Amino acid sequence: HWRDPNYNGPNQPVVGVSWEQANAYAQWAGKQLPTEAQWEFAARGKENRRYPWGNLPPSSTLCNFNDFLGMTSMVSMHDDGRTPDGIYDLAGNVYEWTADRFLPYAFRRHAAPPDEPRIAIRGGAYDSRASALTTTARKGLFPETQAPNLGFRCVLPDNA
Repeated sequence: HWRDPNYNGPNQPVVGVSWEQANAYAQWAGKQLPTEAQWEFAARGKENRRYPWGNLPPSSTLCNFNDFLGMTSMVSMHDDGRTPDGIYDLAGNVYEWTADRFLPYAFRRHAAPPDEPRIAIRGGAYDSRASALTTTARKGLFPETQAPNLGFRCVLPDNA
C-alpha cells in the first residue's frame, strides 16, 4: 500500500494520487502536468532515443523496473538512466500522469474529441516489464485511479 513508509519517502516520487490531485498540485505550484508530446520529447529527445538514456536495453543500473526493488526508488538512484538533459526516471520507478486524454495518435486535434474518459500515463514503473519503458509506450487510466506505481511530474507552463 502506498501509505506504507516504503513509499512517498522524502527522496521518492509522490505516488497514490489521482489525476485530479496531481493536476491540482501542479496548478497550485504555478506549473502544469506535461502533455504527452512534451513528455515524449523529453524522453526521446532530438536523437529519437528508444529509452530516455539511449538505446541500450533496461537494466538495474539504468532504472527501477521488473520489481527489482519491489518499491519505488530514490529519484537520484539511477544516474546512468538520466536523459542527456539530466532528467531522472522517465522510464521506470512510477508511471506518470499527463495532461492529455488517452486518444489514438491518429486523432486530429481540430476534430471534436471522442468521449474518452481515460487519461494517458507514460514511463513505466518499478513493477513494469521492459516493454513498458520505451519512450513511445503509453497506457490510459481513469482519472480517479490511485496506485503505488503511479505518480506525476510537473512542467513550467508555456507562458512562464
